[in-house]
Amino acid sequence: MTRVNSTGKENGNNFFPDNGTGAEVRTAMKDIFQALRTINSETGDPTGVENVAQYQPHINTSTNELKICTAVSSGVGSFTTIGNITLDNLGLASLADGATFTGEVVHNYTTALRLPVGTTAQRPGSPVAGDIRFNSTTTEAEIFNGTIFTAVGGGAGATGGGNDQWVFENDQNVTQNYEITANKHAHSVSPTINSGVTITVPSGSILVIL
Repeated sequence: MTRVNSTGKENGNNFFPDNGTGAEVRTAMKDIFQALRTINSETGDPTGVENVAQYQPHINTSTNELKICTAVSSGVGSFTTIGNITLDNLGLASLADGATFTGEVVHNYTTALRLPVGTTAQRPGSPVAGDIRFNSTTTEAEIFNGTIFTAVGGGAGATGGGNDQWVFENDQNVTQNYEITANKHAHSVSPTINSGVTITVPSGSILVIL
């Protein structure tokens, strides 16, 4: 880990060795190659017209950050952080493999956030509470509540022609156990409840089947 240090034999900056004896030039060149080999790694950011140039990369070993100089003014560089060298993919999200964000993700635009789209049969095999997608079979956005996927928005499931929201549609078959949410009433039109499936209605709730 090193950066080029002035030996008194540089011309303008520490990467331009001036003429000198063979040993002097060799020492200067060794310093330059070592700096290039280690991506100018050292504590802090380089300063001084002899040490930093626009588009020059370096590693700040105090923070393990790979940076690049975007501009230099009076020997002071402006740097953009590319990533942390101790983290896979420099800590950047992978387009192919996805990523888990532990901080807040802010979408600051006015168009739309595109959800994953798939049929009912293409739902994830092991969903977790909070998973959200657009179901192309039901043409509804849906969210996994920890037990099942439920429709979100769109007038609480109401649909119709154009922008109309006047009719509620439900599946014809009940294939999984379900418990009505506490302090809620529910209704369904002529469902066929599969053998062995249990529908639980909590105390105080009402289930109306038409």
